Amino acid sequence: MNSSSTEIEWSELIVVFNSLVRNIEMLRTQVESDLLKDDDLYDTEEELNDYTMLLARLRQRYLDIPDKGELSEALEKK
Repeated sequence: MNSSSTEIEWSELIVVFNSLVRNIEMLRTQVESDLLKDDDLYDTEEELNDYTMLLARLRQRYLDIPDKGELSEALEKK
């Protein structure tokens, strides 16, 4: 099965956005703490980059939806 799209409900999208933002904030805190060893820091930065890229892609797709619900003000700012 080859598909380039996935459909999710609006409420699920809000959960995904919130989860990604929370994980990005947590990973940024870890990177900035200077407590990680080099290998762990590299892995954490890679994961942070993956999450950030995914959030950017999802945000762009959200902006392209003609009839979309609204994000909360706090989530919209992030």
